[in-house]
Amino acid sequence: MSNPQFRGAAGLALLLLCTANFLDAMDVSTIGVALPAIQAELGMRATSLQWAVSAYVLGYGGFLLLGGRVADIFGHRRVFLWSLAIFAAASIAGGFVDSGPTLIAARLIKGIAAAFTAPAALALLLAVFGEGPQRAKALGLFASTGAAGFVLGMVLGGAATLISWRATLVMGAPVAILTLLLAPIALPLDARRTGPRPGFDWAGAITITPGLLLFVFGITNAASAGWADIFTWGSLVAAIVLILGFLAIEARHKDPMVPLAMFRRARLTHANIVGFLYQGAYIGFQFTATLYYQDVYGWSAFATGFCFAGAGAFVMFLAPRFATLAQNRGTTGFMTAGVGLQAISYIFWVLSVGHIDPILLVILSQIPLGLGYAMTFPSIQVAALADIEEDKSGLASGMFFAAFQIGGGVVLAATSAVFSGAPAFGWEPYSAAVAFVATLAVLITLIAALGPKPSSAADRYQAAE
Repeated sequence: MSNPQFRGAAGLALLLLCTANFLDAMDVSTIGVALPAIQAELGMRATSLQWAVSAYVLGYGGFLLLGGRVADIFGHRRVFLWSLAIFAAASIAGGFVDSGPTLIAARLIKGIAAAFTAPAALALLLAVFGEGPQRAKALGLFASTGAAGFVLGMVLGGAATLISWRATLVMGAPVAILTLLLAPIALPLDARRTGPRPGFDWAGAITITPGLLLFVFGITNAASAGWADIFTWGSLVAAIVLILGFLAIEARHKDPMVPLAMFRRARLTHANIVGFLYQGAYIGFQFTATLYYQDVYGWSAFATGFCFAGAGAFVMFLAPRFATLAQNRGTTGFMTAGVGLQAISYIFWVLSVGHIDPILLVILSQIPLGLGYAMTFPSIQVAALADIEEDKSGLASGMFFAAFQIGGGVVLAATSAVFSGAPAFGWEPYSAAVAFVATLAVLITLIAALGPKPSSAADRYQAAE
């Protein structure tokens, strides 16, 4: 943030938007290491304990498309401030919960608030920084704080748990409140509309929002209860019906919530497909490696979380640079190289686990993993938001974030199924699960390589400008 291009009001705006993005991402993983302490105090059953984590993802993933579209219609600044205020209030309320249901409710509300904050914040960033190198650098910083928040959430959660598990819920509130106090000074006012406000697509909202909620719920439930559970397949069937209904509505609506033409934008669609799969592969690896480090090596929650700090450092310091390079030289190559490095990390882990020193295993697997994440995440973000009109920037941001959140849930459920079913085939479960992730990462590398490329030097120059 010391870059002279980011001084003044624009620099403060970027700082505030990156801070909100960090908080939203951090809360996805920060509570995971506190689950044993939560179970001990609140007496939650293991089957309901997972929802302390999953409720946030449920609200976040389920409401992102709605949040993005609401921000486009009612104002990015207005939606950002209101949703961040709700996030702060829910964080404070979480420190006073006295039962499992109230804890899950607080987490759900925080997730819903984040689903409105994240796309509004990214749309505001696009409004503050016009096309060109400044936007590329700003997107890089925004991407680095979001990715670092997610990766470092386990580390910060482990440190907060040393005080109290309640600190993992409350610790974001002071930062959110400070951001709210400074935001009116730095964030641009919402543009005054010269014509009538677009009609709100209520039919689309009441089909896609519960459709995504049920889809995320079904996938999450499958990880714990299995695919044969009635709540799993029942939710997924209902989700498919609602999503198909949503597509039919959008094809006919005058002011659709998600114009179907958005899916015909090659760069946006390709970026979201890669993001869906690559984030899911990372979540699957993190899930399996976390279990292995705690169950086999016997490491503490804090030590296990700290294992991922190296990747977080790579992302925090290198993502802004890679965003600029991707903007200038094309995103497809950096996506491909980044996912390829992650595939190398997963393959190395499978081949080396149990054969080399544990500390060496962590260090040598985190280097390509962190470097690959730092290359891939900002490249996907730059590609997804290229050539997006301002009145659709919130929606495009919501689609981008939704791909990451839902992809994480889908691939995690598949990884959990491989992990649980491996012993029946005589496979070691940890290696089998990471081998699945590694195979998927190789496939993602091929998909990334097939992405759109600048057709000429003039196109690359235009992207850089």
